[in-house]
Amino acid sequence: MLLLLSCTASSPEGAPSAETADPDATCNGSSALCDRPLSAVAFVGTHNSMSSAEREWLFPNQNDAVPAQLANGVRALNLDTHAWEDELWLCHGYCELGSQPLVEGFAEITAFLTDRPDEVVILTLQDGISGEETRAALTEAGLAERAYTHTTGQPWPTLGELIAQDQRVVIFSASGGGVDWHHSQWEHWIDVPYSAESIEDFACTDDRGDPATATLYNINHFLTSPLASLELATEANALPVIEGHVADCQEASGRFPNQVLVDFYDIGAAQAVVDSLNAP
Repeated sequence: MLLLLSCTASSPEGAPSAETADPDATCNGSSALCDRPLSAVAFVGTHNSMSSAEREWLFPNQNDAVPAQLANGVRALNLDTHAWEDELWLCHGYCELGSQPLVEGFAEITAFLTDRPDEVVILTLQDGISGEETRAALTEAGLAERAYTHTTGQPWPTLGELIAQDQRVVIFSASGGGVDWHHSQWEHWIDVPYSAESIEDFACTDDRGDPATATLYNINHFLTSPLASLELATEANALPVIEGHVADCQEASGRFPNQVLVDFYDIGAAQAVVDSLNAP
């Protein structure tokens, strides 16, 4: 089995320093992460985070709703936005199958950040609404005031720096731009293919993103045949499968995996693999 490389060896911006300014500080639950730049930290990401069995969505991608995901260690959320019946919603394709008011969903993330001041969250939006509408909803929900602004080509701050500055949500979307903290996703992320129907379909080729500017790396690790299911997630998230896919992509790309994006994160070994990536 291929071994997962630690971020100390793989980070594009150097190894973390030996100690943090406050030895008792933790960042995303670990003191070891405080001195690491965002680009050297791995996150469990939930695919279609808003689509949950808990809230009785049809054909869900997750068991838990977003508040429970965050409480259980997920720190990267993938959300779909749409306009429906003259309102803005979180939903996936067809809002009749499940939906949540957009501002309400964003406000749940704000509440988590308020309650947990030592946490950093990544938010990627597959947006079916305009950038102006997205930014207005983020502002109304209180997320914009905690959003970090990144300058392309500059090193990413450490988690400790983001926490100290209370800039603890990093936001990306396809319609990003126009406001500094609303980043264009494919300017900053490299993505592997996302249309796997079986574990044999998992791939590590670059699918989306600009390699000239992108410094973050996402591994899509979920099966859709034709929909997500507990059975498919049980197969995909088994330790040898997810560990092997992540290690293969590290080796093929030379990049550190910043997000491992999964369905039904609570099934299988996604958290264990990310913990291994983040190990001191």
